Amino acid sequence: MSHPPAVILSPHLDDAVLSCWHVLSGPGDVRVINVFAGSPPPGSGASWWDRESGATDSAARMEERRAEDAEAIAVVGRSSIHLDFLDEQYEPVGQSVGRIVARLRQLIAPGVVVYAPAALGEHADHERVRRAALELAASGQPVRLYADHPHAVRRGWPAWVEGTNTDTAREVAAHWDSRLREVGLTRARPLVHRLDAVERERKLHAVSAYRTQVPALRADFGEIDGFPAFPLEIIWTLS
Repeated sequence: MSHPPAVILSPHLDDAVLSCWHVLSGPGDVRVINVFAGSPPPGSGASWWDRESGATDSAARMEERRAEDAEAIAVVGRSSIHLDFLDEQYEPVGQSVGRIVARLRQLIAPGVVVYAPAALGEHADHERVRRAALELAASGQPVRLYADHPHAVRRGWPAWVEGTNTDTAREVAAHWDSRLREVGLTRARPLVHRLDAVERERKLHAVSAYRTQVPALRADFGEIDGFPAFPLEIIWTLS
C-alpha cells in the first residue's frame, strides 16, 4: 500500500509531536514545517511565555527550542523546516496569512497531504496556520486538520470521544463543533487514532526532548488526562 507524501504544519516547535505523532511516526515521506520558528532580535529580552518557562533571553531560547525539536523528531528519523515567522508572544507585525501561504506554496508540491491545526483552542498562531491551510485547500491541496493538543483539551475531551456525558464534556463537544463549522466541517466524522502502549512510549520519549517547554505546559495543562503524551489523536479531512 502506497502512502502519499505528507507535510505537518506545526505552528510552534512542538505541535507536530504533541498532536500528530501517529502521522509523524507512520509510513511514507513525512516532513514538518514549523511556521513560527523565527527568533526575535538579539537583546530584546524575554517574552512573557519565555519568562514563564525560565528563560531570560528569547533569541537564545528559540535556538534551544529548534535544537529540542530536531532531537524530538529524530526519534522517528524525520526532519523539519523552520520558517522565520515570529511567534505571537514576540508581538510580530506584518506577518499576514498571505505571506505564510506564499512561503508554503514554495515548499509544498501539489498532491502532498497537508496536516494543519484545527485551532480548537483559540490560539492566535494556530488560527493563522489554519487560515493558511484553508487557502491551500481552496486551490486544490489535500488538507486534513488535527486536534491541536494541549489547547484543544484544556477543559477535557468532548463527550463523544470517551462516551462521557458530563456537562463539561458536552460543552467541550459544542465548542469543537462551533470551531469546526467555521471551516465548513459540519457533522464531520473524524479519524480517531488511539496510540498503543509502544506508540505512546515513543511519543513520550520524543515529547521529553522539549525540556524548556514541558514544565511550563504542565503548570497550565498538567491536570488533563494523558498529558503530555496524549493517547488520542484526531484528524478531520477538509479536502
